[in-house]
Amino acid sequence: MSRPDKHDLSTLSFNTLSVHGGNEIDKTSGAIRTPIVMANSYELPYDPSTMDWSDTESPSYTRNSGHNQIGLQRKLAAMEGGEDAAVFATGVAALHAVFFTFLKSGDHVIVGDVTYEAVWRLFSELLPQRYNIEATFVDMGDMDAVRAAVRPNTKLIHTETIANPTTKVADIATLASIAKQAGALLSVDSTFTPPRSSVRSHLVQISSSTR
Repeated sequence: MSRPDKHDLSTLSFNTLSVHGGNEIDKTSGAIRTPIVMANSYELPYDPSTMDWSDTESPSYTRNSGHNQIGLQRKLAAMEGGEDAAVFATGVAALHAVFFTFLKSGDHVIVGDVTYEAVWRLFSELLPQRYNIEATFVDMGDMDAVRAAVRPNTKLIHTETIANPTTKVADIATLASIAKQAGALLSVDSTFTPPRSSVRSHLVQISSSTR
């Protein structure tokens, strides 16, 4: 059995990851913990015309990304065992980012019938009326109903677990399998329960302390 190595995150336990995950030695001060940076703007190259202003890995302005966000994202990805993470000011901003990034006009979405009000309004009003994105609301405890709701243009299955306020628990592994077979993504609002999931393929997890 290999010894824990903080430079190899796969050897660390969850508790150790919460300390060492995402950290890097600060090149300016030598601090072994990533410091909080209070700046909202960052140094640009001599010729900024070569920059990709949509790049979120190279801090330029906190609207796109910043030192604190990048450190937190790396830590969250390490703790969750995920490939990457993105942090937002609110849970609704995270949900909005997922839907508007991965969906386009003419797509279909399967949504849990117990879902946050903002999600309900997005899929029952805004997205169908303005963007021609259709949604079918389904009991996420009924896998046959989820399978039956799949269409050729289904691009996303979205659920909460544990659902607020009914505390219904969705079968994430089965939902991931259904989504993969349909060629769709699975997004999970885990505001009530941000666990380390063993299901990673085609999964977008949304965790928030507050929506």
